Amino acid sequence: MFRKKFTILIIFLIFSFNIQSNQVNKILYASWDKPDVEILYTLPKEINNQTKVLFIIHGNSRDVKKYLNLWLEDAKDKNVILVAPHFTKENYPNFGTLQIAKSSGKILNDQSNNLTNSISSFFTYFKSKYNLESSTYRIFGFSAGSQFVHRYLMYGKDTRTEKAVLGSAGWYTFLNEEKYPYGTKNMPIEKERYEWFLSRRVLFILGNKDNDPNHPTLNLSKGAKKQGNNRYERGQNYFDNLLNFSQKNKIPFRWRYKVVPSLDHNTEMLSKNAIPFLLEDLSYN
Repeated sequence: MFRKKFTILIIFLIFSFNIQSNQVNKILYASWDKPDVEILYTLPKEINNQTKVLFIIHGNSRDVKKYLNLWLEDAKDKNVILVAPHFTKENYPNFGTLQIAKSSGKILNDQSNNLTNSISSFFTYFKSKYNLESSTYRIFGFSAGSQFVHRYLMYGKDTRTEKAVLGSAGWYTFLNEEKYPYGTKNMPIEKERYEWFLSRRVLFILGNKDNDPNHPTLNLSKGAKKQGNNRYERGQNYFDNLLNFSQKNKIPFRWRYKVVPSLDHNTEMLSKNAIPFLLEDLSYN
């Protein structure tokens, strides 16, 4: 019994360090049957019955500290726990597709590390650890993080997302007859799920200068090229796909669409455009 308790203590050992004078905590999440995930997080000055959780999902750089750092100043007086999981390239090379497929379109034979329950598991942990009353969370993703977030909203084993921001993904899973990860033909979504997905409060952000067809991290597979020549085109086509699908199926579509003038593929500037939507109502009363 002592050994079991000691093991659990090690699993959730908490470290602290400083980034721009804000205390950032770190845990190694290991309470599942997948590779451990390091999670950085910050706490508000007071946790009460209105405290929210906001997940920040990194892009292909996987620079979790950088992504979290972009939110610290604006969140310092907000009633929110910022949570930034680190999906390492070694353990989660295809995190943007939820570890279901490669960017080439090939479905992975080993699905044991799929991430369809990841955010739900992390949220349950923080909700329990800090005795949070809120039953919902918020989430932000940029670039590959945006790929992760929209696919998680589609296929995640979770309906607790309250608000989300998707920013400048390089390619998408459309609601069409293309095969996953480009479409849903071989991975259909149940009616209740796509109704829930389309009715979420989502802010969809694109930069009109994010239009480089030769960007070094742009997916140039055949399936991705069908979606457009660059991130800006692909984002426009994806939003139109969801809008047309919702109209055809008479489903309320509550997503907001925002194009930022002169914005290219820039993490910092896109985050600044996401912050008001996700933090504006989280001040202490």
